[in-house]
Amino acid sequence: MGSIAIVGLEHDAGGALDERATARLSGADTIVVATEDGAAADAVRRLGMSASTYADLGVLPDASPAIIVEALLGLAEKGNVVLATVGYPFLRAGVVSGLLARAAGGVDMYPASSPLQVLVLALDLDLTADVDIMDAATLASANFSRDTHLVVTGIGNAVVARAVARKLREYYAPEHTIVTTGCLESGGFDLRMHTLEELEEVASGCRDTAVFVAPSRIPTPGGFDELVRIIAVLRGPNGCPWDREQTHASLGKHMVEEAYEAVHAIEQNDLRELADELGDVLLQVVLHAQIGAEEEAFNIDDVIAGIIAKIRRRHPHIFGTAQAETSADVIRNWDAIKRGEKADAAPEGETPGVLAGITPTLPALMYAQKISRRAAGAGFEWENIDGVWDKVAEEIEELKATEPGSPEAADEVGDVLFTIVNVARHLGIDSEDALRGTCAKFIRRFEDMETQAAEGGLVINEMDTDALEQLWLEAKRKERS
Repeated sequence: MGSIAIVGLEHDAGGALDERATARLSGADTIVVATEDGAAADAVRRLGMSASTYADLGVLPDASPAIIVEALLGLAEKGNVVLATVGYPFLRAGVVSGLLARAAGGVDMYPASSPLQVLVLALDLDLTADVDIMDAATLASANFSRDTHLVVTGIGNAVVARAVARKLREYYAPEHTIVTTGCLESGGFDLRMHTLEELEEVASGCRDTAVFVAPSRIPTPGGFDELVRIIAVLRGPNGCPWDREQTHASLGKHMVEEAYEAVHAIEQNDLRELADELGDVLLQVVLHAQIGAEEEAFNIDDVIAGIIAKIRRRHPHIFGTAQAETSADVIRNWDAIKRGEKADAAPEGETPGVLAGITPTLPALMYAQKISRRAAGAGFEWENIDGVWDKVAEEIEELKATEPGSPEAADEVGDVLFTIVNVARHLGIDSEDALRGTCAKFIRRFEDMETQAAEGGLVINEMDTDALEQLWLEAKRKERS
């Protein structure tokens, strides 16, 4: 692999080229100029040398910096290359940075009077804008912003380089990219790209090596990707002991708890609390996804891709050609699609039943509702609500006929509750929500009874039934009014 140099063909007051530039041109295997009729090509010809143009390399005049870089790197595989220019030394922004990123041996520059000049020219720095220029000797006590371009000059040996690196690490990440320029024995300057971590190893014999540090505009950590990253850290080798111990099974109860707490915030119409609780639910999702990734079973991308596909599949009236004018139509379509999914997933030759796939760990009322709705959808249904009321009366009579506390009584209580769930379904009422609402109402009224008793100097558990009934009636009256 040969070297790559960028040589500015500037003439002095007497019309002569800088000797360092001429020497570098003479030692090149290939000299490259932008165009055949440009000033750089003319200057090379006057020196009795020949040059290749971008066109000779198969590069169009308006080619991107990446294409120019690729062509120069290709030439450098065969020998030493010089990119000759006149005037401002770099013909297109991005060429130097592209070469620095990919040229193994760095990039040389001729002629230049100082490392600072090299960096200013090579990196197109606007010295009237956001550039801080500091000497290495004063850097330790300096204050500067990582939002600006920073140039540190005067790095003359490895000791100073280490001191500079330590200071810069207070502001930048170890992997932050920097550009160094140091002097060459031939009189030019060598540009190289490093990370800040590598700066300590840069020991230059040049009296005034300079370092360019690009701005570091690091956004405040946030967003879904940051949450995924944090959970991976917590589960990592040096992470949180509790998080590392968790499994899908151990986290199951937490998923349920967090979901219920989110529902409670909804019922309280506390939107601030809801946002917080939804974050807790999301945490559980990401934790399970991280465990799945560690087990090479699935990852968070699989989870997201799965739900996107499911939403599209179950909304053919939005993403397909199906029709659904009402919510009832949507539910019918949804149930039919789910049954189709279960059938596709069943072993060959088996057809899943109507009630297959209903999650048995659901709260009992919710579980009963799903069973009832699925069975009704299959045609197992009363003709009207009167038939359901007759069934309620029948189940109550059967319950009355059992011995209290017996297994038969428990069975009949279940039958009564299940039939009431069917009544609610016919009335368009969610049984789970209805009972939760009643529980909340009972708590409010009972707490009011306790308040009434305390105001009268009484203790509620020492009052007789008639007195408690009066407190209850008063609590109901106040609530209704």
